[in-house]
Amino acid sequence: MKVVLLGSSGLVGGFCRDILALEPKVTHVHCLVRSIDSSIKESDKVHYSVVDFTNLTQYKSFFEADAVICCLGTTIKKAGNRKAFEAVDLQMPLAAGALAKASGVKHFLAISAMGANPHSWIHYNRTKGLMEEGLSMMGFESLTLVRPSLLLGDRVEKRRAEDLFKKFLSKRLYSLPAFFRPVHAQSVASAMILSLLQPPEGKRIVYNRKITGLELLNFRRTP
Repeated sequence: MKVVLLGSSGLVGGFCRDILALEPKVTHVHCLVRSIDSSIKESDKVHYSVVDFTNLTQYKSFFEADAVICCLGTTIKKAGNRKAFEAVDLQMPLAAGALAKASGVKHFLAISAMGANPHSWIHYNRTKGLMEEGLSMMGFESLTLVRPSLLLGDRVEKRRAEDLFKKFLSKRLYSLPAFFRPVHAQSVASAMILSLLQPPEGKRIVYNRKITGLELLNFRRTP
């Protein structure tokens, strides 16, 4: 299976890349990135290409694969403004989806958000909802949309408000309802790869409750 991965430098995308590299059913992982630095190492299975995400149409040939995983995402603070945020969390995933569909990709997978809703009054949730809506209209044979709660894990960039919230919840984590409970980015990536290996007929939404279920299962298996 050949997989194209967008967002491999991010928290969830990095775990997706690492899991894909170890998965026997995956023969080739093509990571599309903004730049390559000394920390990026290619292997026999994992390869990288530098692309301009604001003009993905010129890389149509890169989307010739069995599946595309989109883990692109940012914040308004990091992007600078709402328009720049929407470019990353809405326009780029939809552009990737359109290219994947035109290239005959059967399964498209994207990370969304727990509160995704195209009619939400919260800008972040509305943007994610519009992304889901746009991808759903493309008619993929298989479409996986993963809706995690707050992500746990070590980010390259620091998000002060998010870090404070995580610290506050750290001792209360497992007392929270499964649908709301923060989840580790590795568990989100595992849920995405599980859906990749067991593709749905039509659209599948992986809710946070399912991700926390995977975490609990892995915890019980740990000696």
